[in-house]
Amino acid sequence: MSHHPGSSHRKTRLRFRKRRYLVVRRILPQAVLNYLKIYYSILLANNKLHKDSQCPSSFALGGDPALDAILEWIRPKVSRLVGLNLAPTYSYTRQYAKGEALIRHKDRAACEISLTVAIQIPKGEKPSVIHLKPPKLNQTKIEMFEGDGCIYAGTEVEHWREPFRTGGYVQLFLHFIATKNRHYPKLIFDGRKCLGASEYKVKR
Repeated sequence: MSHHPGSSHRKTRLRFRKRRYLVVRRILPQAVLNYLKIYYSILLANNKLHKDSQCPSSFALGGDPALDAILEWIRPKVSRLVGLNLAPTYSYTRQYAKGEALIRHKDRAACEISLTVAIQIPKGEKPSVIHLKPPKLNQTKIEMFEGDGCIYAGTEVEHWREPFRTGGYVQLFLHFIATKNRHYPKLIFDGRKCLGASEYKVKR
């Protein structure tokens, strides 16, 4: 029996509608993951990542042109998986420091649909973990290996991370809004003139 791709997307759409999150193993192809690891090493060598207020010990970067390109490249796939026509807002990335935690929170309007992807896990360490508390459902713990992603409704699902026992975990966050959202088109590109715009100010 041949497996029709439309039926698998129907399943993911229903699951997302019900749970408000979706785990997608290997959402990034190996070649893209390999490219990103090299790109991150270049960013770090050039001190392109900065401290942010949400995780003050860690290093982060918002709206980078190459990472915004990943945001736009993966948008059709995320749209199909969740069954919504999505518009891009911004990309964000963080390299977590040892002992850093992410406090339990919901996201602002520009992060209606978010995808977090594990890019780098320190050698010999356990998977990257994100905790989610969807509305009306029990909290859950998602373990991600390199290339794995978790799509969640950022403005509805509380999410957090326990303190990291080791530094060096790298996560990429890709944020979207639905085109039927009341903030569309105002929040497209998160208020920038286009993706990768250099005047972007981090608002996390």
